[in-house]
Amino acid sequence: MPPAARPRFARLGVESLEDRTVPSAGLEAPGRVLVSFADGANTAAHEATLERVPATDSVTALGFGLYRVSLDSGVSVAAATTLFAGQPGVDRVGADAVVTSAAVANDPQTGSQWALNTINAPRAWNVETGTGHTIVAVIDTGVDTSHPDLVANLWRNPDASAPDRYGYDFVNNDADPSDDNGHGTAVAGVIGAVGNNGVGVTGVAWKTRIMALKFMDANGNGFTSDAIRAMDYAVQRGAKVLNNSWAGAAADPLLAQAIARARANGAIVVVAAGNESSNNDTAPTYPANYVLSADNVVVVAATNQNDQLSSYSNYGAQSVTLAAPGDSILTTARGGGYTYKSGTSLATPFVSGAIALFRDEHPDWDHLQVIAKLKQSVDTLGSLSGKVSGGGRLDLAKFLDAPAVSPPVSPPVIVSPPVSPPAAVVSPPVRPPAATNGGPRVLSATFSGSAANTFDRVRVTFNQTVSAPSFTGGDVVLTGPNGARVAVTGVSAVSTVYGNSSVYDVTFARQSAAGTYRAVVGPEIWNTTAKRMDQNANGTSDASDTYAATGTLSGTVSPPATSLPVSPPPTAATSRTVAAVGVPIAIPDLRTTRVFLTVTDDIRVSDLRLTLNISHARPADLYIRLVAPDGRRIVVFNRRPLSLANVTFDDAAGKKLDTVTALSGGAGVKPEQALTAFDGASARGTWTVEIFDLFAGSSGTVRGASLSVVGR
Repeated sequence: MPPAARPRFARLGVESLEDRTVPSAGLEAPGRVLVSFADGANTAAHEATLERVPATDSVTALGFGLYRVSLDSGVSVAAATTLFAGQPGVDRVGADAVVTSAAVANDPQTGSQWALNTINAPRAWNVETGTGHTIVAVIDTGVDTSHPDLVANLWRNPDASAPDRYGYDFVNNDADPSDDNGHGTAVAGVIGAVGNNGVGVTGVAWKTRIMALKFMDANGNGFTSDAIRAMDYAVQRGAKVLNNSWAGAAADPLLAQAIARARANGAIVVVAAGNESSNNDTAPTYPANYVLSADNVVVVAATNQNDQLSSYSNYGAQSVTLAAPGDSILTTARGGGYTYKSGTSLATPFVSGAIALFRDEHPDWDHLQVIAKLKQSVDTLGSLSGKVSGGGRLDLAKFLDAPAVSPPVSPPVIVSPPVSPPAAVVSPPVRPPAATNGGPRVLSATFSGSAANTFDRVRVTFNQTVSAPSFTGGDVVLTGPNGARVAVTGVSAVSTVYGNSSVYDVTFARQSAAGTYRAVVGPEIWNTTAKRMDQNANGTSDASDTYAATGTLSGTVSPPATSLPVSPPPTAATSRTVAAVGVPIAIPDLRTTRVFLTVTDDIRVSDLRLTLNISHARPADLYIRLVAPDGRRIVVFNRRPLSLANVTFDDAAGKKLDTVTALSGGAGVKPEQALTAFDGASARGTWTVEIFDLFAGSSGTVRGASLSVVGR
């Protein structure tokens, strides 16, 4: 379950945003700060460290090494920031900012859903109306979970016994995310009001899964810390689109870290540009301006019925991705009704719904490819030239590659259902290039140690400034002598500018074993203009754009060569099965457990099978990944109520995880993502099984694990 009751705090009044829809962030909350630990862990030792600070009244763990601290009466945020910043292990301290949602004006000057025609939705529905496979998190004031035009499209917790059935309320810390403001319900209706059901309106996606996450209260007030909690909740439960119809003023590195965690899990964060009629390029607003440093952020401006930028909409040729309709949008209202609303808050969910449809159609595309295709598919408007990147507005038909010859279908109105779409077109679109030009390159990576004849860090120097949130421990594969995996404990920027740097230290536990150590860095590291590593400087960024460095420790054993020796080609026996060492091992609540399997043969992978023997009272708490020595990874198991006692994950198995209700010992089943992702890689080195326990209340044990590798 999410963290328990919040500490005491006082709310601040906030200024109205006129009659618009985007909430605002940026005011400090009196008596509260956010503290982040560099190791990304929540431990009793960290909590004790914070409790010992004289300014502390109470401490609440928020996950991922982040804590919310309520201060003693009379202690200022500025003074507390200095106190906490000096504590061991702390890497960031900041104010817990207030977020608010202003009232929205109704403007019933137009009828029906004009915006659906504008984005060519009827033609796009010939290709895809939604499968319900993509989860869209509405991070807002909650959702009316009993609305007749939304209830069929609400996300439902796969654990039927869990109280958080539709999402979570981070304001009241309970499992009821019902909307007592109306803003979130309006947003949800644009994304996914049920289509073709003969009721009310239709969303962009006729069938989807809307996860209701409430972090603002009935008055439209909330806190950055709760927005962070909502993002983490969404990502941990499989949401691939995060709709954030709120905007603010100040940068918050802890919110940036939450966006980076979303990125690490392939989630796209869709954000409103804001309603201040200002240029985000010169007057940054957050979280929108994280688009300049995070490649998984999409920022949306609003247009009106005349194809003009709405008078209130923020803009930015560099910092706003595209526009979408935002004026007089007919959508769902709290209490089961319908209403018209305006603002970039209403433009944003058009894009979220579009991305959900696209991911239903192309579940294998990564976030870079999806966003690249979105940008390439806009309807270019002269009125948006110089206002948004590419000068374009959302065109759903182009995005889904709907044939131009398809006749238009009138959009549904409030009193009649939408027309059923014809059969889907089978011609697949061409994937966009994943290339970026001018991305960073590693100039050097040097091993060093804090004691003689040891290693405990690698200093990585880039040719340009790199976005700190984009460079994490997951971007480094570190191996010791004989290919054994060494866990990275942290990545920290050196000589920072706005938190970013061109030099970073990668740290790990002190190593003293003689031999050669190897670090492979990248490629999912970005500069501050959202361009990915281009190590070979060929203008194209792909999986090959990594940098490898070695360092050698001398000792009683003669050191090997300065690079890993190349193993001879595999003999006639081209298959190996290796078992995990150090098992059984406990799986504690709300922690990550890692199991290591080391392959010493240089077999070029053509087939893999992973066998796990895990006992856990609640397997639906678990999210499991397999990580190769070269950093490739797939999701093996994602929160399903199925026993993992002696189960083999095999692409050739006849069963799929989403079609079985039980697994018996020795059973074979297809993993969540195909193991063919590892085909062609060398099996040599340490493979890691990462087991994430996402809920409190139930622990388990890894009793065994093995990996079978077949070579070509």
